[in-house]
Amino acid sequence: IPTQMSLNWSWQQTMLRIKDPKVSVPFYEKHFGMTLIDKYDFPQWNFSLYFLETLKEGVTTPEPGTEEAHNYLWNMTGTCLELTHNYGSESDPEFKVNNGNVEPNRGFGHIAFLTDDVYASSADLESKGVKFQKRPDEGRMKGLAFALDPDGYWLEIIRRAEGTGHKGYTLNQTMMRVKDSKKSLEFYRDHLGMTVIAEKH
Repeated sequence: IPTQMSLNWSWQQTMLRIKDPKVSVPFYEKHFGMTLIDKYDFPQWNFSLYFLETLKEGVTTPEPGTEEAHNYLWNMTGTCLELTHNYGSESDPEFKVNNGNVEPNRGFGHIAFLTDDVYASSADLESKGVKFQKRPDEGRMKGLAFALDPDGYWLEIIRRAEGTGHKGYTLNQTMMRVKDSKKSLEFYRDHLGMTVIAEKH
């Protein structure tokens, strides 16, 4: 029987369902420096998938949608953002996503990006029309912010530790609310090979 270690698990993606890829894909490219690394179209099932990554400086990737891009995507060592578009939602005035932060459906919380300066980054994003759920000096927790993407998903903006060598934004984490932290930690640790690297209480 294979063990979780022998299966060599790695966290590969976080998926968000979107209304319009012509709006959401450029949003992440323009405002958070992400690169579209691959895409899949499934017209027979009426949906498309878009995969974005925050690439290290100087790294280039194949043309999205090609076999080379597929090979890169499924062998990458980092983590990407998957945007799922179901055809027709872009023209449906009633379409609205559940961002996971509204009662009674509070489960998924947000994704997060690291940046060198939360205040400067937030001011820059707001000057370019990005909406905010929380600015850096609002609320109880100072020094971090929550921007909103075109569908209303929360994007946490966190200060990067010094000396990492990274520039710009980097996709850093995904937050989910859980019912029983002990059971959830055991699940991700014992079955998917993850390691607890930090705790805050």
